[in-house]
Amino acid sequence: MSRKNLFLALSLFVVASMLLSACTGGAPAPAAQPKGPAEAQQTGGEKIVENPLTPQAQTAEATAVPAPAAGEKKHKIGVIQITLEHEYQKTLNEGFKAQAAKEGVEVVFCINNLRPEDHIKCGDDLIAAGVNAIIQAPADPASFKAVADKALAKGIPVVNDGSPQPKMPGVVPFIGTDSLGGGKLAGEFAADWINKNLGGQAVVAELTLPTFTDCVARNKGFAEALAAGAPGAKIVASQDGNGLRPKALEVTENMLQGNPDINVIFGCNDDSALGALSALQAAGKDPAKTLVIGFDGTNGAFREIQKGGMFRADIVQRPDLISRRQMEIAVQIARGEKKVEDFPDPTYIKTPVVTTDNVAQWLEWNGDPAKAPK
Repeated sequence: MSRKNLFLALSLFVVASMLLSACTGGAPAPAAQPKGPAEAQQTGGEKIVENPLTPQAQTAEATAVPAPAAGEKKHKIGVIQITLEHEYQKTLNEGFKAQAAKEGVEVVFCINNLRPEDHIKCGDDLIAAGVNAIIQAPADPASFKAVADKALAKGIPVVNDGSPQPKMPGVVPFIGTDSLGGGKLAGEFAADWINKNLGGQAVVAELTLPTFTDCVARNKGFAEALAAGAPGAKIVASQDGNGLRPKALEVTENMLQGNPDINVIFGCNDDSALGALSALQAAGKDPAKTLVIGFDGTNGAFREIQKGGMFRADIVQRPDLISRRQMEIAVQIARGEKKVEDFPDPTYIKTPVVTTDNVAQWLEWNGDPAKAPK
């Protein structure tokens, strides 16, 4: 072959290679993915994880997905939250937004205020808005199912946030806090403290939220562990604090009138525990002989623990992880990358216990899921 013909052949080969690359996107072979989060099994067999995020979604600083090209559909994810009054719910909200921005999708919020009628209206509004998936925290089980059924009829997948619900078609099972296990941790802490500081005897009260199944599970776990670890500690009152500090303060004041010897209180969320703390302080309770335990992981609770008073422990939820994982799954299903059936089981996220020993680390933590204290 002449030099001229050889040069022509090589040129044609290069051009053909470039055209082939353009047609296939030029993508290299996919790299091996790192293994997912470490998992443990609770007694009941459900999956318990410390960090449910895929490696690519573990930090808010991860590279964002490019915005869709002109004319390309931008997916829209609807989110129903119960409130934005609690610090936990605000953190959850920020996690939804951060992950949606990273995924390059639009997010639409609706607040149900724990009212079933508002929850159903939220579902109707989001469906009318043309969302491609819904993440919903239930006002109650019936309204959760009503929205799930409406979404299923429209072919819209649902991701369960908030509390475990019965398995339903078209719904990714619960992704969130191990509330029963966390309640048991609270009960174990209380039993140990009562045995060491009160001779095993205590007058105990609980603040609950009976319409919220997660709180029911927390109180159940607390009562079981307390009875097992400190049989001499008796729960004499269990009242609905509505999950709000002012109501919890009022309810605790009423409980103290009927049972002035109450010296241990467990609140099913931090607002409940902080309201109870204010009532106990106003009643002049001896901090050395009084115990308050919360459940959420808010900075308000952490600051009280750091003071070294009655508030001695907090069971920590991880809304930063929960909301990001829920949004990650919702987007995957909306885009057709995954199916609801790919997520058949609930995912329960471990609840760290914060005390005076580690509270400083949690107060310094900046919210990066990859850097959370253990």
